Amino acid sequence: MRKLTKEVHVGNIRLGNNNPIVVQTMANIKTSKIDEILSLEERLSKIGNKLLRLSVLDEDDANAFKILSKKSNTPLIADIHFNINYAIQAIENGAKAIRINPGNMKKEDVYKLIPFAKKHDIAIRIGVNSGSIGQGKKATLDNMILSMRDYVSIFEESGFTNLVLSLKSSDPNLTKEVYFKASEVFPYPLHLGVTEAGGSYFGAIKSCIGLIPLLENGIGDTIRISLCSSPEDEVLAAYQLLKGLNLITDFPNLVCCPTCGRTQVDLKRVYQLVLDKVKYVKKDIKIAIMGCPVNGPGEAKDADIGLAGGVDHFLIFKKGKPVANLSEDEALVYLFNEIDNF
Repeated sequence: MRKLTKEVHVGNIRLGNNNPIVVQTMANIKTSKIDEILSLEERLSKIGNKLLRLSVLDEDDANAFKILSKKSNTPLIADIHFNINYAIQAIENGAKAIRINPGNMKKEDVYKLIPFAKKHDIAIRIGVNSGSIGQGKKATLDNMILSMRDYVSIFEESGFTNLVLSLKSSDPNLTKEVYFKASEVFPYPLHLGVTEAGGSYFGAIKSCIGLIPLLENGIGDTIRISLCSSPEDEVLAAYQLLKGLNLITDFPNLVCCPTCGRTQVDLKRVYQLVLDKVKYVKKDIKIAIMGCPVNGPGEAKDADIGLAGGVDHFLIFKKGKPVANLSEDEALVYLFNEIDNF
């Protein structure tokens, strides 16, 4: 059962109040590189990304929103540190939300920001993290909640409640504890994530440690899996997590055996070819890529469609029943056709 929160809009995307959990990521390109950002946005949109955050380092980045906001199909979030003027510029140039960090945004600057946020009807994410709680203070649950309370009150006193909150740490256990507390204290949508999680493998595991208990308890309205990898990997990791917890259905379940001495094909390469196909698929389908025909159809008998590698061929099976023996190229064509027509 999802924990209900106030509904907040970021452009045409609705967060909270039992709306679907929204997957988002952040660009790893300077925002003023407009063509590269638009190309990235298009690629991310095709695999299901719903919100895209862009860093604002300077005036060129803030001004880039004038073009980006008109050409992007994805609502854009401006990530602001230190300089409130960049936030105001980004808002006036079409950003649909602003993310601010209490650790480097003065309260008097926040008061300056609010009238522009109201005028343009945008959302603001207050992004507390371990570095947001002031010099000399430790990153504890109480201190992070206190920092969030402090800034939420500024907005509420000014009559602005189109807020999204995040309270991230690189410690997944602290992250989990803080979000549990935040869900009790605040009525606003929560953006989940473990910050500075690391590279693809370590980062994904850390994120799962912190986020699975929250999601299983109905906490969380939007999610980013922060990885030292590509934004595409972040989006796919988030969808895989939601799929694994049965929180979404319109995403494929791609399984692959770890291989052993019986494997006589380059299964890693075949798996990557299949992944490159299915990352664009929005269907509730289970696909198995197995290393040998001995265990393949048996271990993956619940797969809707699967491949099991043999000597110079692949066995095709559906729900554990063999249906064809084909060369690798033919098997992939057959598999992709089955996925398209599923």
